[in-house]
Order: sequence, then structure tokens, then C-alpha cells
Amino acid sequence: MDPLAFPVLAGTMLTEAVRFLFDRASAVLDRRAGRVPVEEPESVAGRPSALQVRAGELTDARVERVSQAQGALRVYLSRPDLLQGEDEGLRDLLGQLRRDLEEVYGCSLPFGDEQRPQPGAEVSQHADEISGQQVGIRAQGMTAKGRARVVQTSGTITETGEQVGMHFDGPIG
Repeated sequence: MDPLAFPVLAGTMLTEAVRFLFDRASAVLDRRAGRVPVEEPESVAGRPSALQVRAGELTDARVERVSQAQGALRVYLSRPDLLQGEDEGLRDLLGQLRRDLEEVYGCSLPFGDEQRPQPGAEVSQHADEISGQQVGIRAQGMTAKGRARVVQTSGTITETGEQVGMHFDGPIG
């Protein structure tokens, strides 16, 4: 399974995951709209420390995705009978929203007993236009236990542009 994919959850766990992500999306959108100060930490039950929005990660594209996901989740919360753990569309929606929220908060948001690898290097790059080269990680190599995560988005990549997630000049593993 893709380590970034959303897990198959059922019953109460699925409802709680949808509610958690909906609430986090609401909190992020409230901060972006100025209803709550961006620098105000968000205390969340069951988390050892408060979540802090990283304002630089609130790009227009990400806020639009979070807003659309929040609207879709509102339907599921009002009609819980539609929540099915095997629903690929729902899992894709939850997975994308979780990735966006993890970028905004700068931390992992696992569910239930889910074990997700913690990256050794984490890069987040966003550009409206790339006309040169955008490289997330450039390294000589990586050990077998090494972990890396790159998230890149761009509006337009010009003819002379190139977007590279990871570039290794040596062995991996």
C-alpha cells in the first residue's frame, strides 16, 4: 500500500476521521479568512501538542482544495449512511485533504493504529510557473533506512522548465 494513501476505515473510526479532517479544514480556512489569528495554535483532543498553521503553506491552490474537500465532507457528515470505508473516491478525497493539512501543519496526521513512515527529509515546494529547474532533494545517495518526502505543485512548467522530486547521483539502499 502507498504509505501516503488513506487507510480503509469502517464505522466509528471512519466517521471520526471524517470529522477530524473536516474540523481541521475548518480551522485552517478560519485562519486564512482572518476569523482566527494564523499564529494562534489549535489544541486538539488526543494530540500531545497543539497544531500550528504554517502561513507560508496556505497557497491559493491549497486553500481551494481544502475548501472543496470541506464542502464534500459536509455532505458525508450530514448523511453518515454514505460513509463507506471501501469508497475509493472518499479515500482519495480524505488522502488529498490529509496531505494538504499535513503540509499546512508540518506534521503527520495518522488515524487509528495506522503506522506511517516518518521521513528523514521533507520538502514542500510550490510555484506558479517553473522556467528553470525545481528540485526537491538532490543527494549523493540514500541509505536503506533513509526516508524522504517531497511534495511539489506548479501551475505551469515552461518548455525550458523541469520539476524533479528527488535526484540521486549515487546508490539508494
